[in-house]
Amino acid sequence: MKKIFKKKLLSTLTFSAVASILLILHGIFFDFDFSQISRITIEGFLFTFILTFLALIILEKIFDLEEHEEIVKLRERVSKLEKNKS
Repeated sequence: MKKIFKKKLLSTLTFSAVASILLILHGIFFDFDFSQISRITIEGFLFTFILTFLALIILEKIFDLEEHEEIVKLRERVSKLEKNKS
């Protein structure tokens, strides 16, 4: 279980880094103001990265709510079946 969590976290971190770069570039090119490229800072990237990462974590929790409830129900059914079997 921990291995899966670490893999998901690493994938989310990687996606956040790539998405942050793309979001910054999109903002520059969407405005067509190439003189602003010189204003890109590591702090701006980190801020965008953190916000993107948090947004992805929140989205993952939202979309996993139903699955989590279903897993709890299945575990209860399995434990009932195991008790009946003994």
